[in-house]
Amino acid sequence: MPHYLDVPVSKRLLQISCAFIWCLTAAGPIFGFAALKTVWLREGVYMDRCTPEENEVDFICSAREIRINFIFTCASVVTNVAGVIVGIILDKYGPQICGYVGGILIGVGALMLAFADKIVLLDLYVWGYIILAFGGPFVFISSFHLSNAFPAYSGLILALLTGAFDSSTGVYLVYRLIYDETNGRFHPKAFFLLYLIVPIFILVASATIMPNDSYKPGGNIAKFGEEDDDLDLVDASSIVALEVDSRTGGIDPMRRDKTATGGDEIEDALLSEQAALLSDGERDLDRKDVYEYDAEEMAKFRISGVWGALHGRTALRQIRTPWFILLCLFTIIQMLRLNYFVASIRAQYDFIFHSPDIARRINEVFDIALPVGGVITVPIAGYLLDNYSMTVTLGVLLGMGTTMGILGNFPSIIAAYGNVGIFVIYRSLFYTTASDYSAKVFGFDTFGKVYGLISTISGAFNFAQSAFDHLTHEVLHRDPRPVNFGLLILSTSIGSLWVWYVATQTKKIRRSALEIEAEQAAVLRMPGYASSEY
Repeated sequence: MPHYLDVPVSKRLLQISCAFIWCLTAAGPIFGFAALKTVWLREGVYMDRCTPEENEVDFICSAREIRINFIFTCASVVTNVAGVIVGIILDKYGPQICGYVGGILIGVGALMLAFADKIVLLDLYVWGYIILAFGGPFVFISSFHLSNAFPAYSGLILALLTGAFDSSTGVYLVYRLIYDETNGRFHPKAFFLLYLIVPIFILVASATIMPNDSYKPGGNIAKFGEEDDDLDLVDASSIVALEVDSRTGGIDPMRRDKTATGGDEIEDALLSEQAALLSDGERDLDRKDVYEYDAEEMAKFRISGVWGALHGRTALRQIRTPWFILLCLFTIIQMLRLNYFVASIRAQYDFIFHSPDIARRINEVFDIALPVGGVITVPIAGYLLDNYSMTVTLGVLLGMGTTMGILGNFPSIIAAYGNVGIFVIYRSLFYTTASDYSAKVFGFDTFGKVYGLISTISGAFNFAQSAFDHLTHEVLHRDPRPVNFGLLILSTSIGSLWVWYVATQTKKIRRSALEIEAEQAAVLRMPGYASSEY
């Protein structure tokens, strides 16, 4: 893995800029489906699903509505389920290969959608959108390692990339606005052919600018000699070693000064991240790189209170811990809440206000606020993750989610717009926090597998949206509040348990760090103390 200090600052900034651009244009535009759906409906997509009589009136028949919504249902599930595939490829082959795969998939998907109206033997609207959805995670998840390009600003970089992902929902909104302004002359075929610029950019940037392997956090690097097993230090200055308390898995960066005098046992002073963070005797004996951390990096790591909690453990052991289980459960509920609201916001407020006009206005504000919210959240998420503990960040997330759930069920214009405002910030903050938490707790050695598994599991549960739609429309007579309150209770309960667990584990980690620091502290002699010789 490349070390960030080996790469010029200008190139690291360029890499982050490239990742931001492709996340902004290709990571998650499928979630802006509502805007593209409007264009497709005007273009007559799936009109054959309706009877001639239904097509003569200004009405979208149920068969056409269900079929076109089916495109988004499949795409949203594929996007999340693809996470585990992306994770495996990322961990084994690196981010550059993921960039190639993502660029090719996005290009193929765009071509299929460009010519979807010309092919009758295969529904290219469904398959093209699915392939676009499959390509998004390859370019998004594989960019997370770039937060290690500037470790002191890792939270801000993750927030920037996640904000770009959220703002990518505006791609189809911009297209719809241009389509309206040109009175439909900017045909979908022209748009998707023009969109091919994006996958071409991804492929070129992956080949020429992006690193072959993920960045590994760390300041100074030492390598084990392959023949004599001695340590060949790249930097002979003072180093930071990581100590572990086997009872809690906690770590503490201990400053140790290395002298150049002969006879020093360097291996006692240097501990690899992999070996130092292990518990229960796990160790990767094939690993040759030892990553050390400078004071600035470790200051940032220590703020979170959770960094290194499960570093060095296998992915299988990591997913058996409450660290993973609680994150996964919370993510499942949040994905259901977020996607249920996105898919039904207009119908929900139509019922709550008994006014289609008010519901339409709220929906229009939401369409614009969703991509804008991703941009607004970048400095907020970066500030929280870089300057406060993970417990504080999760507490803020829990408070916002609870407030959002309450406001969304009141027949008040102020509450409705307040709910929309909190939603667009909460969505981006949640995704950023989940990825930052995964990187700090599980480490980048297993990040792809662990984060991908969470994405896959939560994506599989997205099929529950169909059950919620059936429940809302056929059992509850279009009343969304029982479903919303049920999801709110689950979210608050699991979220509270998660915050409590992280808070208690953070205290244990810090207490263990203090104990280790006390044990390692030098003995100070009182003035005038004279030792006795026997």
